This record gives sequence, structure tokens and C-alpha cells, in this order.
Amino acid sequence: MICAEGALRTVGEVEMLTGIPRRRVKYFIERGILHPCGRSEGGYWLYNSDDIERLRIVWLYKELDYPDSALKDMLSNPDFSALAELNRQIETLAGKQKLCEKKICAARLVREWLTREESPDYEVMCREVRAIIDGESLEIRSVSE
Repeated sequence: MICAEGALRTVGEVEMLTGIPRRRVKYFIERGILHPCGRSEGGYWLYNSDDIERLRIVWLYKELDYPDSALKDMLSNPDFSALAELNRQIETLAGKQKLCEKKICAARLVREWLTREESPDYEVMCREVRAIIDGESLEIRSVSE
């Protein structure tokens, strides 16, 4: 790949400019998500302004929990709609949030059982935890406080 005219930067300069650690930049290159425009005579990757802009986009979406495969697809698709994709991601993250809240309630219930004097009944505990996570238990109200 040939670099377009303009200032070319090393990964260290890109890190200073963007605040994105060079190990993350290298990760994106290794996964085929980022493709620097060229190499120096010494073999170091060189980045132009388009590469840096793409890096910022990749980092932004990665911070929003997009998987690598989705990032590749998004960035290679000329019909990509950022708003539509963000709406889908918000729904996905909201679902994860609900699941985390259920798991926190279940963990509080297990903690409550483990602080009792009698030996815990792990069969019952497993059944109740599964019911909480599946949304079938009323224990959430009593434990979530």
C-alpha cells in the first residue's frame, strides 16, 4: 500500500497524538482491522492522516464493546450506517446490563445463604440462581436492596 501525500507518523507519534497505546495499535493491525499505509526504510509502520482517523474510529467502537469481526465488517462496508449500528449496540449493551443486574442479585442471595448458620443446600441454591438469571424468581426483590 502506498501512502498518500502528507505527514507520515510512526506508532510512537500516533500514540502521542491520539492517546491510544501502541500495543492497541499493534493489536488492530494483527487482527486486520487497521492497515497502515506503508513502512519506513527501517521496517517500521507509517501512518498518514487517514490511518489515524480510522484508528480513532476503531478505538471508539472497540470501547463500545464491538467485536473485532464486526469492526472489520463495518469498516469495509460502504453502506455502513453508524446510527443503525449504534442503535443495535445500545440494545445489546442494555441486554448485557440486565443480565449483570440479575447476576448481582443472584450473588447477593448466595452471599446471604452462605452467612447463615446452617450448611448451604447447593442444589437449592443452583436452582434459585438459575431462576433469577432466567427471570423466573421473586427472590430479586428481597435480595436487591
